Amino acid sequence: MSTSWTPDGSSIHQLATLLKNSMSPNPNESTTALDSLKSFQLQPEFFNYLCYILIEGETSEDLKAHFSVVDLQNNRATAGMLLKNSMLEKGGFVKGNHNIDYVKSHIIHGLYNSNNYLVSNVTGIVITTLFSTYYRQHRDDPTSMQLLSQLLKLISNGNEASAKALSKIMEDSAQFFQLEWAGNVRPMEFLVENIMKFISGPQFSPVIKAESIKCINNIIPLQTQAFIVKIDEFLNNIFSLAQSSEDDQIRSQICVSFAVLLEFRPDKLVDHLSGIIQFTLHIIGSVEDEKVAIEACEFLYSFATSPNMPEHLVQPFINDIVPVLLAKMVYNEDSILTFENSNEDDAFLEDKDEDIKPIAPRIVKKRDGNDAGDNEDDADDHEFGDIDTEWNLRKCSAATLDVITNVLPQHVISIAFSYLREHLTSEKWYVREATVLALGAMADGGMKYFDDQLPSLIPFLIEQMKDDWAPIRKMSCWTLSRFSPWILKDHTEFLLPVLEAILITLVDKKKDVQESAISSVAVFIENCDAEIIETLLYNELLQSFGKCFAVYKKKNLLILYDAVGRFAEKVELDDSAMQIILPNLISKWTALPDNDKELWPLLECLSCVATSLGDKFMPMAPEVYGRAYKILCNCVDLEIKSQNDPTVQVSEKDFIITSLDMIDGLVQGLGTASQELLFPQVTNDTTLLQVMVHCLQDPVHEVRQSVFALLGDIVYFYNPQILSGTLAQFLKFIGTEIMHNDDVDGVPALINAIWSLGLISERIDLKNYIIDLSRVILDLFTNTTIVLDSSVTENIAITIGRMALTHPEVFTSGVFCSDAIWNKWCESVKDLDILEEKTYAYMGFIKIVNITGDQVSMSDNTLSELIKGLSKDVEVSMFSEDVLSLLMKYASKIQTLKLTPDEQMFLQQFSSN
Repeated sequence: MSTSWTPDGSSIHQLATLLKNSMSPNPNESTTALDSLKSFQLQPEFFNYLCYILIEGETSEDLKAHFSVVDLQNNRATAGMLLKNSMLEKGGFVKGNHNIDYVKSHIIHGLYNSNNYLVSNVTGIVITTLFSTYYRQHRDDPTSMQLLSQLLKLISNGNEASAKALSKIMEDSAQFFQLEWAGNVRPMEFLVENIMKFISGPQFSPVIKAESIKCINNIIPLQTQAFIVKIDEFLNNIFSLAQSSEDDQIRSQICVSFAVLLEFRPDKLVDHLSGIIQFTLHIIGSVEDEKVAIEACEFLYSFATSPNMPEHLVQPFINDIVPVLLAKMVYNEDSILTFENSNEDDAFLEDKDEDIKPIAPRIVKKRDGNDAGDNEDDADDHEFGDIDTEWNLRKCSAATLDVITNVLPQHVISIAFSYLREHLTSEKWYVREATVLALGAMADGGMKYFDDQLPSLIPFLIEQMKDDWAPIRKMSCWTLSRFSPWILKDHTEFLLPVLEAILITLVDKKKDVQESAISSVAVFIENCDAEIIETLLYNELLQSFGKCFAVYKKKNLLILYDAVGRFAEKVELDDSAMQIILPNLISKWTALPDNDKELWPLLECLSCVATSLGDKFMPMAPEVYGRAYKILCNCVDLEIKSQNDPTVQVSEKDFIITSLDMIDGLVQGLGTASQELLFPQVTNDTTLLQVMVHCLQDPVHEVRQSVFALLGDIVYFYNPQILSGTLAQFLKFIGTEIMHNDDVDGVPALINAIWSLGLISERIDLKNYIIDLSRVILDLFTNTTIVLDSSVTENIAITIGRMALTHPEVFTSGVFCSDAIWNKWCESVKDLDILEEKTYAYMGFIKIVNITGDQVSMSDNTLSELIKGLSKDVEVSMFSEDVLSLLMKYASKIQTLKLTPDEQMFLQQFSSN
């Protein structure tokens, strides 16, 4: 390999100048420099030049003559980060046919001077990237092993920067070191050997030991033989360090080791659990660095939830763990001082934008009855009652208490309750607050074991909502919401007193308390039966929402929109809602500019309200639709322009998603009456459909999910002829979605695509497309190599039924033509409770069965499932002749089936025919 490359002095100077200018505060200067760098990037020696500036930046006489010391330091770091980013770019090594000989042979020099932290850190990142990009694909390149050997030698000489670089490399590429590299070497063997020496060697610094343990923590999950034979040695080393080392980084990595071993080699921990638990509890209780204490607490969380740790192994430690968790749920001294200096009223103050955490829509619409993976992050829990979103020891302790209570509720409560009783009436407000937090944390797991205590605790918590200290009022709201299932199930006598107290707190003088109260109201609404809201709570909630709109500032308005949206989803809004909720929403909507992120939750809320109000929303519909459509078109227009002009700043996807959902809410609420609004006959304007087609090319699942939802509703409510010009495009994207969306996060988009296809095939004759589309659907339904979400399978089954209404013949041969698949179909739809969907599904399926003839012999099990499904939530009168034909064909077999009384009654209605 040649390492004789030498840079051209003028090119070095030119590149260094561009790097400096690219960091300039002057936007014109930085933009010009960045553009010039792009052309420089195509030169074959570009990577080498960047590496030269990073490594030699302070020794080059030419550079020292033209740049200050500060500029050189910044240039070196900028060159290194640009080198890293260029390697990571798709085709980074191909673009410009880059030579990297100098990089491979000299990059290690950036680690020689550990005192220059910035350069050594950036060098470590570059070396890590070199392994994760180039060397992974070129494992036969001998320089890879040379570089690893150099790293190990530097570490053995005490070089901490090299230890950090190695741990980064192991984090990214550990699994590849199990493979053969240059010289038929499997690097994992000598890596483990050396890393173990760094951990045990007394001459090595705490940093090297901590980074070496971190390396092993990335090796453990691989279960590689090179480590397995050393696992006992590793355990002895970390147990020894746990006893002797006071270094926080080492202790933190030891906690991580215990957590990883708990997952992958729990057998190695069982005999040492007592010492491990005491070690982690000691850290939680005594270490000043909260990050280290969090690692220890997270081990306890893993310990309590691990499927590898049966209850009888967890139970002996509950006595030790619970008191420590309870103690750490008290605010730390800094937080207590902050609260004590800021307990005065603040509800009248406007919110600063930086205080408002990023907003995202609560739920992107999914089809009714088919809510796969529906919103898991409901208002419940609300960060363990804390408004602050930062993960800390207090929250980690509360989360751990929560899961331990779920595992061993009686044991936890028996230990915790004496502590709680003692502290519930403490003179110190922060002790009382932590006690209320502990009650809420234990609510989920300990609900049924609280039965004797809650009748007195609930009134106590209600009383706490009058406390002088805002944190206690806030936490009491959250804890009461955690007990909402207990209240709503068997103890509704507490519902009105609790909600009355929370509704009063909605307009508290402290914004944090308001936030907790409105979040709690959202939880109660979510958990309540619609009937209870309609009969007991409707007017009170409406009046309270009205008061909130009058006093809430920007931050709490976002949660108010969520609560009102849930309310609208739960009940049908009436005229009083029109007068209280709608004017507030419309006035907020009118006041916000089109690019304000507050529009996201507001649009979601308006969408739910429009759906719930139905025809009553019609007077507002043109204005609301016009604006949602304008925002949607603007977003799409910007995206199209940005494809040719990278300087065009595109809108965030949530503007597209919420605008689509708003339009869909209008379609659902107004039904056929909204057709003229979206597609006025006078102009024959179908631009909306073209915009939807464009959005189906979006890589973001939620965008396509919302388009398919809107498409399905347009097909359901409107004249299907509207789709005549775009049908082929929509069907193409539906097919693409079904064939290529195998991402877990994309399940709702897949469901909506399948659902919309079913509606289209029911309302439009797809004769030219039916064979291809049926094949796409069946490929997914009959695939035995993947595990489908049950909602996907259910929707495919419905769609097969709907497609068979017009073309049953496409399902009477091939893969669908078997008893096993028929049985799967019956299993997939048996739990459907939407009358229309289930009826059409069975109507199409019976057509398939009847014209398949004797090609398939239906088994007793399948016939039994079919009768069971037909007997419940199906409007059989719509296809009674088809059902009768099937029953007559299988009459003798039906005689031998064991049927329930309901199924027998169902069959009797056909016996007179």
